Amino acid sequence: MPIMAQRISDVGQGGPAQSLTTVKWTSPLGRVTHLSDWPTGYLVQPGARGLDMPTFKAYETESPQIHGNRRTGTKANAREIMIPVVIYSHDGRAAFLERKRQLLKDLSPLDGDGGRGTLTLTEPDGSSRSITAIYASGAEGSEDLDAAGRRWTAYGLTWTCESPFWEGKPFGRSFRAGVVENFFPSGVPWEVADSQVLGADVRIFNPGDVQAFPVWTLRGPMESATFTHPAAGTWTLTRTLALGDVAVIDTRERIKTALLNDAVDLWPNIDEAAVLWPLLSGENRVDLVVTGSTPDTVVEFEVTPRYLSA
Repeated sequence: MPIMAQRISDVGQGGPAQSLTTVKWTSPLGRVTHLSDWPTGYLVQPGARGLDMPTFKAYETESPQIHGNRRTGTKANAREIMIPVVIYSHDGRAAFLERKRQLLKDLSPLDGDGGRGTLTLTEPDGSSRSITAIYASGAEGSEDLDAAGRRWTAYGLTWTCESPFWEGKPFGRSFRAGVVENFFPSGVPWEVADSQVLGADVRIFNPGDVQAFPVWTLRGPMESATFTHPAAGTWTLTRTLALGDVAVIDTRERIKTALLNDAVDLWPNIDEAAVLWPLLSGENRVDLVVTGSTPDTVVEFEVTPRYLSA
């Protein structure tokens, strides 16, 4: 196969070394392709771009009476990722064409939720980071001698990522008055005080590089809930929840929903000055106060840490 004549230091006759980072694409319809799976006909080659820091946009103001300018804000831009991939088959051209056509179908941005799929990079130790991505270009095809053959083709697949941050493994807590319940393995246990103050000066460590927004689940009974981050803001939900009622407050960017029992809009029950605060990178200390609670009252949160690089 001509592609194997190229200088690829990490690839031997038996395929890529097992210690390499692996790349997986989950299509908008949920189909998974292991792009670095040598035995099944995919090989990631050197030359990937866009896996580390995103680019940034600065917001600045100027004054006619002061030299220079003043930065008023900075945001990370959407990122572009390019990964060189070879598709091949040892079983003849028909098998190669089937494999290639399936991957092209799985890349299609016409499917699913706006073409959004997921790129996942997994390290030899099992740790992984993922990013939501939309296929943009690179699989148009070329019949140049160094780009394709009867049973192989090389693409420089390019995706755009609306959010520039890579995501790690979610973590969270479930707690009630007098009881500590971990439902994810990482993090610090909640210190539960009484039936009203479920968490006073609770310490939560966000391992990510940037702030991350939690999803809160409140299970009745309760009358109100006030969650405060001294460094980031506070919000209050004033709504009587009966036993069996479930309120979900999703503070994530581009989502931000507040629903009771998956049906009733709770935004009118959240104070107008509310700040649906994120967990900052590093240690956070927060206060959680729930009124009208009983031993059946449960509050949970889940958060996905976000990183600047894969």
